[in-house]
Amino acid sequence: MLLADFGAVESPAVLPLGLCSPDRSEQVGGKTKGLYKLIELGLPVPEGFAITANAYRATLAATGVGAQIDDVLAQAELSDDAKSQAIFGLFENVTLPADLSAEIDNSYDELGGGPVAVRSSGIAEDTAAASFAGQHDTYLWIQGADAVRHHVLRCWASLFNPSAIGYRERFRIPADEVAMGVVVQRMVPAAAGGVMMTLEPVTGESNLVYIEAAHGLGEGVVVGDVLSDQYRFDKANLDNPKKRISRQTEQHRFDPDAGAVTLQPMDPEVGSQPALDDDLARALAQLGLDIERSFGAPMDIEWAVSEEREIFLLQARPETVWSTRWTELATTARTSVTHGDLNQDWYYSTANLGEAAPGVLAPLSWSVWGPGAEIAARYGFVQMGVLEASKAGIPDDPHARFIQIAYGRAVASVSAFYDMGERIPGASGNMIAESLLGSIPSGMIANPTRRRYPVVMWRMPKAFVRSKAVIDKQHRTIREWWLRELERTQDLDLAGARAQFTDAVNRFQKSTALQAQGNIIAVPPVFQALEQLVASVDMEEYYGVLTSGGDHAEIAVVTDLWDLGRGRLTESEFLRRHGFHGTLEGDIAGRVWREDPSPIRHIAQMYKTQGDDKDPRAMAEARNAEKERAESELMSRLGWFGRLKARLILRLARRHMPLRGVGKASFLRSLDVARSSARRIGELLVAEGILDAVDDVMYLTSDELIAPAVPENVRELVAARKTEQELFRSFELPVAFWGEPGLTAPAPETVDGDAAGDRITGIGASAGVVEGVVRVVDAPGFAEVEPGEILVAKTTDPSWASIMFVSSALVVDIGGTLSHAAVVARELRLPCVVNTGDGTSVLRTGDRVRVDGRSGVVEILERATRTS
Repeated sequence: MLLADFGAVESPAVLPLGLCSPDRSEQVGGKTKGLYKLIELGLPVPEGFAITANAYRATLAATGVGAQIDDVLAQAELSDDAKSQAIFGLFENVTLPADLSAEIDNSYDELGGGPVAVRSSGIAEDTAAASFAGQHDTYLWIQGADAVRHHVLRCWASLFNPSAIGYRERFRIPADEVAMGVVVQRMVPAAAGGVMMTLEPVTGESNLVYIEAAHGLGEGVVVGDVLSDQYRFDKANLDNPKKRISRQTEQHRFDPDAGAVTLQPMDPEVGSQPALDDDLARALAQLGLDIERSFGAPMDIEWAVSEEREIFLLQARPETVWSTRWTELATTARTSVTHGDLNQDWYYSTANLGEAAPGVLAPLSWSVWGPGAEIAARYGFVQMGVLEASKAGIPDDPHARFIQIAYGRAVASVSAFYDMGERIPGASGNMIAESLLGSIPSGMIANPTRRRYPVVMWRMPKAFVRSKAVIDKQHRTIREWWLRELERTQDLDLAGARAQFTDAVNRFQKSTALQAQGNIIAVPPVFQALEQLVASVDMEEYYGVLTSGGDHAEIAVVTDLWDLGRGRLTESEFLRRHGFHGTLEGDIAGRVWREDPSPIRHIAQMYKTQGDDKDPRAMAEARNAEKERAESELMSRLGWFGRLKARLILRLARRHMPLRGVGKASFLRSLDVARSSARRIGELLVAEGILDAVDDVMYLTSDELIAPAVPENVRELVAARKTEQELFRSFELPVAFWGEPGLTAPAPETVDGDAAGDRITGIGASAGVVEGVVRVVDAPGFAEVEPGEILVAKTTDPSWASIMFVSSALVVDIGGTLSHAAVVARELRLPCVVNTGDGTSVLRTGDRVRVDGRSGVVEILERATRTS
């Protein structure tokens, strides 16, 4: 159908807003439909009327302009701008049919004449696939019947704005399927105006009401040409909004001389004041909640406040951007290999596991990590005796798995670990949860049982005694195997590379199982015993000192980097020892130092500038001396039996504390061989013309990678999974959650965080107080880290020890007192706060802060100067 085929006008062509019921929405458009709903709810809406889409269609037919528009749109050689300009010229010469003109004039007179707003209300606005918001025109402060009719025509013409023409082409919407209703409303002489959304527009957080306000008409907020104030209200409590008040220098006002709304300078004293006081902002937020509740969806609302402090609602429409993104996300997650079927009754967390396997994992990484981590966790609990041997394998039911994946992030079931804690003599679910998260989630139900106590008391002592020897043997075996395998990878054919990958995955599973044995059986009992021992003699402040020392693998990295910087160690030898470390080393898709040594060259050069007094060996000697003094003090406070007990605990601490790093090195080396063979497979598949890039293999699963033939649609599969991974990266996952996580987009800078005195809190993991300048870091080696800065990171892995060494403190979003960050910080005597949850989003590079590693508090002393 063409625009020229539209028929005669059907009555009524003009309707009061109070009669624009939903059954007439195809005639009056989305904007008018929203206004009718507000009026029906008894909410304050300026009086007005609507001109229907039938009036638009009939005018095109009666004047012949519809056929002329068809001709313009059919000219493929014309740009969208040229088409639009030509169509606007056609509308300038249109005279409305006499009966329609009379209806508009009568309705305008019933409003009492005076200034009105003439707003477009597109029939195709805000479909499920697209939002037409802002594509069509609005005219303010229009006075006189002739001017109203003229601007009705201009609204219709705006159906053919260049952006609207292009938008319809993009979504393949024919011009004859759209039409225009027009809303005419009494003008509100606004003291302030703006936009309100019943979710956070940047992050999509549905628990917030967001308001942007400016002095004068709200047009400046919609267009974005004035500074505005921002308010964020928590829906659960509207009393204390977060707000940022701007110094507004200009505002939109009606200019009698120009006869139009113009952008005018403001009195500086007025512009420095909030556009809304707290009472008005709160009343507006409450209206937003009421509207959302009535519409049953997040809403996008335009509003104005009169000089008499009366609020008026100018528009209300369902929010489309986040609604569409959530739909896209849900659809993608249903078929994704990197989103699991989560147990809605379980509590999950990225803490600890997110440290080993950080970020949004590639499909290949998860297909290795998922089974490996599940088997490892179960192996540790079976060895301890708390889990039946019959449950050592991966459950068929995903709801019963300890390890899952949520939108690309590896998560552990705190609920499952909590249940294991309820079976351990001398422990509890609360103790396990607190060790993982630093707190006990509300909603956890204690259900202690002694049923497994006899088995635990039989199995655990033997497993505890064997653990160090088993882990050390595995470490030696894997270290030599890693060196051998890397030397031969590049000579392997496709079958050989697949065999090497399979062997590496099997060794990874065994290594992670032994690592779990250390984490579950070998280390925690020693930590717990030492913690109780120092508490019994009021020496809690010495706990960190007493857990330091020993041959920690991460400290060996620091020492060798120091020697590399001073020419005592060659780069090739360093890489033979530590080349499996690197940014995102727990993700197969990550690049490690043996593949790209540039980070270690940068760090070694930084070490070279440090004085000899910073030698890590000298620091280790000082640390050991401090530890000896603490041990002597501890012994002096104990009786003879207490001293015997303390010597045993301290001896076990020296033996067992380093096991976490030793076990981790084994599974990282195994993973590195898998990485090497996967990239070799990628090279061979690229050479055969099957894949376009070597790292496309990272978007296959391990089963797809080692199968005799890759999937037939491998290119389409890789492209879809790349898009999926980018989609998952565009959302942030909470550190911990029940059932399905509530996702948000990366948070904007905090609106109330410019002043000093703010603070963030976490778990104090390494005692000490230091003041310094923040450096928010995404990856070690790539940031321009300056010595003495305070590192702020989402998580860390062993490669971070290299930059922790030259830093003054560490603040980490996730992790516990036994996490890598905490252990290494204690070894390096750095104040450390872990599990802040949002440190990387609240703090920014250049902020000056005070870190208290004992209390877990980071106080913001001075905000960094903003740059634009």
